Amino acid sequence: MPADAAEPSGDDWLATRTRYRRLSLGSLVGGAAGFLFISTVGPPLAAVGVFWLGCVGFFAVRRVAPMTLFDERDRALEHRASYDTLRVVGAVLVVVTPVSPVLEENGWLTVPPVADGVLLGIAATFGVFGVAYVVRRYR
Repeated sequence: MPADAAEPSGDDWLATRTRYRRLSLGSLVGGAAGFLFISTVGPPLAAVGVFWLGCVGFFAVRRVAPMTLFDERDRALEHRASYDTLRVVGAVLVVVTPVSPVLEENGWLTVPPVADGVLLGIAATFGVFGVAYVVRRYR
């Protein structure tokens, strides 16, 4: 039940929250889909503009919504999903990183250069996570 008198009450509150959540996430998904579509058929700058427009829409809807769109249950789900993602990606990184040079050296597989960038990006993500974890732990 909303504590603020300006917020909708009762069933309207849940319906309003659902509508704002869909609008917010729809803006983000629409921006990403527009980026993918326009980048294949149109100018890249327009694609980036559509993506940013979707991002602005996402935050604008969250800003003007009369209630909190995501609560502690959503944060708990995000926390668990993040933890699961880090575990899966970390396991893949540990397995793939040392195996790919061996396969390439023996001529069994030609690893495209972009794979090195992807692996470096994933490793950098874990580096940022480690730094953020240490900072949060000792702050």
